[in-house]
Amino acid sequence: MASCIAVVAKENYPLYLKTAAGSQQILSNHNLKYWYIINSSLDVVEEKLRRTDNKDLYLGLLYLIDDYIIYGYVTNTKIKFFIVIESGSRQFHDTEIKIMFKKLHSGYVNVLCNPFYEIGNQITCRKFDEMVKSMLQKIYNSVMVSSQSAALASNVSNQSLANSQIAPEYTI
Repeated sequence: MASCIAVVAKENYPLYLKTAAGSQQILSNHNLKYWYIINSSLDVVEEKLRRTDNKDLYLGLLYLIDDYIIYGYVTNTKIKFFIVIESGSRQFHDTEIKIMFKKLHSGYVNVLCNPFYEIGNQITCRKFDEMVKSMLQKIYNSVMVSSQSAALASNVSNQSLANSQIAPEYTI
């Protein structure tokens, strides 16, 4: 399940943070765990930015912490996007993650085009929030489907194993 999607400013303070639980305030007690994970990811982002030539905005898998996988993306203006996914859930391909980041980046650009948004303030745009909610829901649904299909496959294999252990009946 996607646990969190976050946008972090160039100066490394949170512009937006949305969790699967849907807590509204960026630094609420529930969100502090995710902010800690993202804050610790910032060092990895800075290191990757120093080592690479920055042709690709997608940073890929940053690292694993606790039970979470953290992916990163940086814009040309050094705005950072993070997607945090529980490690026990379905594994996503880089292309799927890249598509999510490009959609997130596009939504962020739309927020910047709003004449009432002051650059550097927290993002409170309803459309951006709905887009992120739909991304979290889509990831959650795909994880639920994959976990249900894995459970179903496990049940089917257990049933076939149980059926093979039953003595066959002979009819004359």
